[in-house]
Amino acid sequence: MFRKLPGKSMTLINGSSWSLQLESSELIPLTLEEPEDFIHEICGKILRRINHSERDQIAGRFRIYYADFELGQNHNVTAREILDTYQHTFDYADAVLNSDETPFSRRLHNLLGNEIENFNFLILDRVELLPKYRGNGVGLLVLRSLIERFGAGAGVVGMKPFPLQLERKDATDSRWRRRLRLEQFPSDSKISTRKLRDYYHRLGFVPMRSTPFMFRSLSWALPTIEQLYAEVRKGTRSAGSPMLSSQTP
Repeated sequence: MFRKLPGKSMTLINGSSWSLQLESSELIPLTLEEPEDFIHEICGKILRRINHSERDQIAGRFRIYYADFELGQNHNVTAREILDTYQHTFDYADAVLNSDETPFSRRLHNLLGNEIENFNFLILDRVELLPKYRGNGVGLLVLRSLIERFGAGAGVVGMKPFPLQLERKDATDSRWRRRLRLEQFPSDSKISTRKLRDYYHRLGFVPMRSTPFMFRSLSWALPTIEQLYAEVRKGTRSAGSPMLSSQTP
């Protein structure tokens, strides 16, 4: 079961304590001038600690982006210029921006029932869990935590469900990729992507037609930890469910 540990930044899941550890790699300029100054990459590790142990084990990794469109507008930097900082964030531009490059598009407003209250944009780019930690709802809990902790000021959170087993291999981190054992997952793109979408729908994400993206409004209440756990117990383990990627295959 899930429960918060009193006085500690951890959550107890089935007898283990879980937490997130941020990796600081971004330099913050004193003056805001370039488009990249208005989008923040946030990376980190998913940690697990067995009860009565003093050591944390790395159970996975995550990466998200926070696009501060409002601050950019105050400095005459367009939302499209901000998203253009990275290829995998620029991919969202046509789906989330209007023709005049302002957020958010009428199409996105219609998708989310005109319930977008704020101006900024949170992107859940990657969540990766090692094999033995999959299937018990940790992935959903991590995503929920990332939305709750980093969604302040954002109107929309987006993701691109893509099975990591179909991603091009990155030779620079081949050891980590081997540990993920992605070959265990089905190679059928349509089936794997559909299962991923069903998985993320539990957090309230809805797909945008004719795009690979899913979105949710930050004005919508997040499901409680207990609700997520109940969903996991009712469902079956889905192929690729602990993974998401905004990288192109």
